[in-house]
Amino acid sequence: MSRKTLLSRLNPRLKWRGVRGIRYNQEGVSAVEFALIAPLLLLIYLGAVELSLLMRVDRRVTSTTAGLGDLTARLATVTDDDMEEMFAAAVVMMQPYDAEKATMRITSIVDNGDGRTRVDWSDSYLMPAYAKGDRVTVPDGIVSSPGSVIMAEVVYTYKSQIGGILKSDVTIDDKFYLRPRRVNEIARVTDGGGDSFGPTS
Repeated sequence: MSRKTLLSRLNPRLKWRGVRGIRYNQEGVSAVEFALIAPLLLLIYLGAVELSLLMRVDRRVTSTTAGLGDLTARLATVTDDDMEEMFAAAVVMMQPYDAEKATMRITSIVDNGDGRTRVDWSDSYLMPAYAKGDRVTVPDGIVSSPGSVIMAEVVYTYKSQIGGILKSDVTIDDKFYLRPRRVNEIARVTDGGGDSFGPTS
């Protein structure tokens, strides 16, 4: 028996040649499998990174909204200088994100004892301020009757830092209600120079 015949009996794959032998060729299988799964792995990784960035922005928006409401609720009277300081504080709280690209509003809502919540005053940045006397619906139990509450709002549009993961921008917003700490109603004193809640330069 020749050596070739012996090897053919020991390994039947040796007798397949040409195109019919392709199915027995397993060289490079791992490389092909990796090439097929690599795009999916990359997509999952980039998606996780995008989600972490989105969650970070959401935390910044929440902390900024709570901070604006808390700072306002500590005052007895709000002046234009106070509003400038509020915006400066928002710039710090929003870091590393640009607070000037967010929209913000601080509103004092009062209930004069009739169970109707109306706007006493409102200051805003890049969004319409409420007019004095506007009716505003708030969750039950937020405003005592009579009493007042400070409502702080922040809206930020998140633009993808990676691209290709999110098909469109994501709007993140939050709203906080805080009761005044020192007085029943916080007064708003203005010098008539316009809306002071915003950049000073």
